[in-house]
Amino acid sequence: MNIRVLVADDHPLARSGMVRALARDPGIEIVGEADNGQAALDMARALEPDVLVLDLRMPGLGGTVVLERLRGELPDVRVLVVTASESPESVLDAVAAGAAGYLSKGASGEELRQAVIATYGGGSVISPDLARHLLREVAGAARGQGSAVRPVLNTRELDILRLVAKGMTDNEIGAELYLSPRTVQNHLSRMREKIGVRRRSELARWAVEHSVV
Repeated sequence: MNIRVLVADDHPLARSGMVRALARDPGIEIVGEADNGQAALDMARALEPDVLVLDLRMPGLGGTVVLERLRGELPDVRVLVVTASESPESVLDAVAAGAAGYLSKGASGEELRQAVIATYGGGSVISPDLARHLLREVAGAARGQGSAVRPVLNTRELDILRLVAKGMTDNEIGAELYLSPRTVQNHLSRMREKIGVRRRSELARWAVEHSVV
């Protein structure tokens, strides 16, 4: 087994820690390191690694943009997201954009190594702590817990809706939340369907009427 891995994280200590943890395995070869989203995308195109270990929040291109572009251009590159964000919405966004796995930065070096191996083998990985967060969110929504609008819109959708109400464009919202414009548009489409409106202006009005902003 020789798994070629590209590691992308803008924090030098976090990146070097992941590289050291993975390099201890003789079956894993680190083929490159990237410190921003654009570099990660360019290096993935040039090196075609087996697995890309990707932080979601990086300067330049956000992680979801990198994921979506790789899914279209290099579908054989498996992507393992390793990030500090533990929100259920971030997990769902990453998976929808093409991530094969999702780990918290609190994971150990051994957990990272095993996740890379599983991802390379075609498996899907999510760390137990993130899975618990996700299950609690789903269970809470099913019980109708939270604010009056919570059963209708999830946390990510509420974040986007607040920015829509401020008059921000899809590109501006994506930059603010580290999402691709396409992901923002998908969320907006689902929100319009849930709320029962057709226009962006009606979404903004709904946000004001329901005290979202």
